[in-house]
Amino acid sequence: MKVSALIDYFIHHEYFTAPDKLRRARLFVRACLLTSLFSNAYIWLSAYFEYEKGVQLMIFNVVGFLLLPLLTKTKISLNILGNLYVLIGALAVYVLTYFSGGIWSAVYPWIISVPVLALLVVNRVSGLAWGGISYLVMQWFGMLALKGEQLPIEYNPEMKTAWFVSVLPGLLLIVLFIAYVFESIQRKALTELEEKNKILNEQKETISIQSADLRKHVEEKEYIIRILAHDLKNPLSNITSLIHLMATEEKPDMREKYVEMISQSSEKSQHLINSVLEMELSDQENLKINWEDVDLKEMLKDMVEQMEMRAHKKEIKLILEDHEAQHATVKGDRTYLPLIFENFISNALKFSEYNTQVKIFIENQADHIQVKISDQGPGIREEERENLFKKFSKLSARPTDGESSSGLGLSLVKRYAELLNGRVWYEGEFGVGSTFGVEFPIVSNQ
Repeated sequence: MKVSALIDYFIHHEYFTAPDKLRRARLFVRACLLTSLFSNAYIWLSAYFEYEKGVQLMIFNVVGFLLLPLLTKTKISLNILGNLYVLIGALAVYVLTYFSGGIWSAVYPWIISVPVLALLVVNRVSGLAWGGISYLVMQWFGMLALKGEQLPIEYNPEMKTAWFVSVLPGLLLIVLFIAYVFESIQRKALTELEEKNKILNEQKETISIQSADLRKHVEEKEYIIRILAHDLKNPLSNITSLIHLMATEEKPDMREKYVEMISQSSEKSQHLINSVLEMELSDQENLKINWEDVDLKEMLKDMVEQMEMRAHKKEIKLILEDHEAQHATVKGDRTYLPLIFENFISNALKFSEYNTQVKIFIENQADHIQVKISDQGPGIREEERENLFKKFSKLSARPTDGESSSGLGLSLVKRYAELLNGRVWYEGEFGVGSTFGVEFPIVSNQ
């Protein structure tokens, strides 16, 4: 059986639920066993010096120190047990000192060990209490010596020198033994504490990482909601405008056209919702793109027609210049591609004054098709341009008719364009309007 297992055998099970009490209980049991072993050696030493009382007291110590650990299995307070341990040792030291010459005894310095053991094995209060008792005992022995009273010497006086040489070093040994055990337990406790702190720090770091991941996840959820809210505004606004037109339209063919346009806007909204939900499932990475050939000229014509009502409210002329583009077919997604131009045109209308123009230019540039949207609004300050395509960026320019602005539109435009292998840029001039551009690779000449 290992020493640690033997020591734990004597300890009450409740102590194992309280680390501090367990440490003190283990220290107490170790101290008892070591002191018993030490006292056993002094039985033979006392016998050698023909010190009968020494033999008797050391046997008393050995038995007492062996029985004390058994009491650790009970619910008796460790403080009480610790003080019993010190009491057994103190009685032995005081009596041995008396019957071996008092202050002239080799055992006399051992009185110092009593409060030291009390401090190490019990607590500070017991150390002070036993220190006071030992001090009074030492003073009493001193007073007897000053009065000239001769105390009995019951060991063989002819062996006095050997007696001092053998007994005095024992004081050093027992204090060193107990101090070593105490230091060993303290070091083990500190090691366990360091390991627990390490585990705690690792858990703290894990919680911090999880917290950051959770915060990022929440931000992504909020971002998705904002995307949905932002990009649904245009098709829903178109539907609202078309319903108003239908209410006043008397021609059946125009009403049918409006119904068809409402159906297209509704379908576009459904596609957008599905795409955003897909974005959430894919954690905004590696979105599934439904690649197909898209004629930008036809798509922009339909878009201009749908947004005419909004432009008409501010008396803005919405003009499509597509004669510079002979080949305008690109690879794209019919959900994300229209969103790019809807955002550009919507912003142009939003930030333009009444009675102005918004022009859309489509041009061929080598193997790319470029689309530019120009307005006659206030333009963008030069110091704000680096933030144009950043998420939630708010610029100094304000919508001219109280329209809302979330700061998401251009960041989404950039994201959608890059998803479709395109790029976006700004080339306007402050004070004379804004021009936003986007380009995509042309599929093939037609």
